[in-house]
Amino acid sequence: MKTEKILTGNYRKAFIAACIIIASLVILLLIPAMSEKKEYYYSLDQTFASGAEQGILYEGIELPIGIYSVTIDYQTAATLAYVVSLTDDSLPSLKVMQNGQRLSAAHSSETFHLWLLAKSDNLTLSISGAAEEEIYLKQFCIKETGQLWYCILFFVLMAGIAALGCIVCAAWHHVHKIPASDFFVAGGIVLLTLLLSRPYLMNWLLSTGDVGYHLERIDGVARSITNGVFPMRLEANFPYGYGYADGVLYGSTLLYIPALLWLIGFPVLYSYNIFVILLNFATMGVAFYCFRRMFRDKYIGLMCSALYAFSLYRITVLYGRGCVGEGCAQIFLPLLLYGYYRLFAEDTKEKGYNRTWLLLVIGYSGVLQSHTLTCELALVWTVVVCLVNIRRVFQKAIFTQLVKGAAVTLLCNAWFIIPFLDYYISQDLLVKNLGKQMIQYRGITLDLVFTHFFDGVLTDEQGMPIRAVGPGLIPLLLLIAFFCLGVYLLIKKKKSKLLAGAGLCACLSVVCIAFSLKAFPWDWFQQTSLLAERIVSSFLIPTRFLNWGTLFMVPAAGYCLWYAKYECQWKKLFYGMGVAAVVLAVGTSSMYFVYRITYTYDKVRIFDNNQVFGYVSGGEYVIYGTDVTRLSFDPPKSSENVRLLQYEKGDLAADFRCVNESGTETGYVEVPLFLYKGYQADTGAGEKLECVYGENNVIRILIPPNFQDTVSVRFVSPVYWRISEAVSWGGVAGLLAYCLLEGRKRKRNRKF
Repeated sequence: MKTEKILTGNYRKAFIAACIIIASLVILLLIPAMSEKKEYYYSLDQTFASGAEQGILYEGIELPIGIYSVTIDYQTAATLAYVVSLTDDSLPSLKVMQNGQRLSAAHSSETFHLWLLAKSDNLTLSISGAAEEEIYLKQFCIKETGQLWYCILFFVLMAGIAALGCIVCAAWHHVHKIPASDFFVAGGIVLLTLLLSRPYLMNWLLSTGDVGYHLERIDGVARSITNGVFPMRLEANFPYGYGYADGVLYGSTLLYIPALLWLIGFPVLYSYNIFVILLNFATMGVAFYCFRRMFRDKYIGLMCSALYAFSLYRITVLYGRGCVGEGCAQIFLPLLLYGYYRLFAEDTKEKGYNRTWLLLVIGYSGVLQSHTLTCELALVWTVVVCLVNIRRVFQKAIFTQLVKGAAVTLLCNAWFIIPFLDYYISQDLLVKNLGKQMIQYRGITLDLVFTHFFDGVLTDEQGMPIRAVGPGLIPLLLLIAFFCLGVYLLIKKKKSKLLAGAGLCACLSVVCIAFSLKAFPWDWFQQTSLLAERIVSSFLIPTRFLNWGTLFMVPAAGYCLWYAKYECQWKKLFYGMGVAAVVLAVGTSSMYFVYRITYTYDKVRIFDNNQVFGYVSGGEYVIYGTDVTRLSFDPPKSSENVRLLQYEKGDLAADFRCVNESGTETGYVEVPLFLYKGYQADTGAGEKLECVYGENNVIRILIPPNFQDTVSVRFVSPVYWRISEAVSWGGVAGLLAYCLLEGRKRKRNRKF
């Protein structure tokens, strides 16, 4: 059967013309972007005396619009005491975007970026700070980067893709007549995303919780891209360049999006804000897909997705605590919920049931690659759901879907799982020594469970941070309404798989809310056994259960809407009440919370990636016993019998030349890199030197007697890590091939 052509006639001509215009603009923009870049050198030869607070080093610099990198050469013994800045007081602050650069005694040059959005005739390089040690400034260089053209190119491509999409939609509408309701729903998703993203449509960052930590993670991904390292394992930029195992033990796949935006040329705050807006849009879109399919109603799907995306817990996580990893995982949780529903509530002979495992693969992969603790809880609830449905688990069709989902998930994520298990088993990390950390005191009080209008200040009466607010008053009322409706339907002996699925979700939601309370006896459970102590402490904060608790509430609310619309005797009245409840929950409680967070939290403007360099949040992945308070941009250290002749440090690497002047004693050189598994030291002659733990768990390279040679320290992934990467590439390729074949099969069988 022939495939129907959508792009015909004028639509085809418009599509081709748009492609030609876009391609022409891309070529025109690539020419200046790839042309030779100018460099401007300025001699300083100045000493900034100790005790002074601010001084002008160079003024009257003229530069056209563009994005520049500024490198300054200096010498000082002061650690992070001086800051150099390049400013123009005659221009608005958002026309000259830069944060300045702190100068470290461990380095002899530093580089920072300048975004100049207006021609400047009087740029001034100045220095500020005070220390006992003076600083000598040799010269600085301003280089064009061409990134401005890449930013413009990015916008052209995005606009071009949007234009092509509109043409295709118009052509499809011409043939198939897209219902007006579809346009309404699509517009609703976009509008709700913009309303939800209000704090990130500004030219500042919310200075909350772990935002700085995730900015460092994003910079680590960007550095791995520029260094040609993929996938990223250790993050080179923090803390203070010592390297951190965050990339091995904390999935960072989605962080490649803001990292690429940063590399294109967007300032940090815009890269981060765009990323959060995309997270909100993806959360709305994925939730809509799942709940629309679950209730087979697009309007109920839209309202359910709004309840989920605008949930107070999600706003707390992403806005109040700045937990981007958990926010990324929340995109994929509805896929897992819908996957459970399809497995156990729908008919195994229904069309498309044999592809349910795909939902599980995408859902688990997304959660695993985003947030480890959320994945841990996902596995817990998977076990619970399977135990509740134990009689059906071992039916051939259902069991096959579960096995396929688990096997393909493990296969596609082997590149992450194998290094994760390797480090978790072989390395003595702080995260493995948190067994005695109590979590009950971090729960929420009962009054927060019934919160409707929250003031946005996430602290308790003692000034301690509140890790989450409750699910919200109106969602709780909808949950209570569902239980009342469920009792009524049971009395009437009306049963359905949709009711059973929503009932299970409602019960699990109550359990999650109970687990999140400060009154729940987590401390008692921790003290019952060593195993319980390790498991409970791994949750870190009990309010994480609200992640699933708020999700489980949505099907209960959705069922109330579905019953009112399709089966209730007074459809208009009760359905209208349900819609009003959703509008009130989103339009008053959630939007008020977003508004209060927007205006009660501190705002910062971070343009460059040089502003956050030592914060590791809880430091769960540092080597156990490391004192992170002692860290800085430190120079190398050596034993008395070893003399360093030359030294250079890079990302996860160090090169030096040294002499062991002793003929009998073994010496050492310590470089400011944590000794994680994978580091090795090679001499210029190709021999390997032994690496052991030095002071504060840094790499100590043992230097044999009478040694005089160069030494190169590098992080090298073990061979079996590389094998796991190849396995995952094969798994992903096989999964894509399966999807393509299934798509072609469905296309052939489609009747027109």
